[in-house]
Amino acid sequence: MGSLTIDNLHKSYGNVDVLKGINLSIDDGGFLVLVGPSGCGKSTLLNTIAGLEEITSGDIQIGAKSIAGLHPSKRDIAMVFQSYALYPNMTVAQNISFGMEIRGIDKDERDKAIQGVADMLQIGELLKRKPSQLSGGQRQRVAMGRALVRDPQVFLFDEPLSNLDAKLRVDMRTEIKRLHQRMGTTIVYVTHDQIEALTLATKIAVLKDGHLQQFGTPDEIYNDPVNMFVADFMGSPSMNLIDATVIDQDGLGISMAEKGEAPVVLSVMESDGLRAHLGKVIKFGIRPEALTDPDGADRTSNTIIEAECFVEVVEPAGSDTFAVTHLGGKEAIARLRADARIAPGTRTTLAFNMSKAVFFDPATQTRIR
Repeated sequence: MGSLTIDNLHKSYGNVDVLKGINLSIDDGGFLVLVGPSGCGKSTLLNTIAGLEEITSGDIQIGAKSIAGLHPSKRDIAMVFQSYALYPNMTVAQNISFGMEIRGIDKDERDKAIQGVADMLQIGELLKRKPSQLSGGQRQRVAMGRALVRDPQVFLFDEPLSNLDAKLRVDMRTEIKRLHQRMGTTIVYVTHDQIEALTLATKIAVLKDGHLQQFGTPDEIYNDPVNMFVADFMGSPSMNLIDATVIDQDGLGISMAEKGEAPVVLSVMESDGLRAHLGKVIKFGIRPEALTDPDGADRTSNTIIEAECFVEVVEPAGSDTFAVTHLGGKEAIARLRADARIAPGTRTTLAFNMSKAVFFDPATQTRIR
């Protein structure tokens, strides 16, 4: 195992800059997830760590050793691909042991390693089968087993669950989490699924257009986003971003227009950043779970503010009920208890947990603090 450090990394294809000064690091045994929309550069960044793409400038270190310019076989990494990349004419056991055989490891040691990963991944009964006889989840376990027998310093996962159905994705996500907890391996994992990122990572790097938008723990990324992109991208449903005017009525507050009704006015904590926007329209960010029915509000928070809102649509979702209201000229989603008594087309009291509120400058899209 080893720590990973990426220092001012740039990657260009001709005049096109794909990665633009990426800086991040994870400790030995960390789980780093690279997340972002298609085309943001996350797979390119993973490929530069693997050595499948040359970097234009900067450095990549595993432990204290620079691996920039090293051949992939010299980097002490193992990669699990989206497509599984199994040899169709080989059995599961042969697929797992092929790399060890090429490196000249003797048969007894190979057999011991195969049995070890087979027990760990619960694929012992599959060892004599060919890939064509396996389900998608079983193929992914075999691909993981082939990487595990390498015992590298860093494991790289390139969207390994994207070809699986929804339930199997959840099951395999749990398996990967369990595997990391058991082995303490350093993992770099690419996904476009922000739920995967939040559930698996010890650290998340959010990318957009080749720029690192934010790097931090899942809690920091989710609850303390640095800009509107991160706030909107992370979370499902995504954060409500509502136009609000900063006002001063015996204390700082925000005023949000409500469809056909008087504005909703909420008190906010005093801050120099917000006061500098007095009289201006800013973006008020609040996650659906922080906008709920009064009985479902966080009892540990002393900043719950209740306000009457018109509920347009009610969407029961089993464990939760979602309500759609209009604030600041756009839809806002509230996440209520499953048994919350609420009807569409009525005005109802909603509770705003202002300890979870964040504010953004709509011009720069950066956080107001």
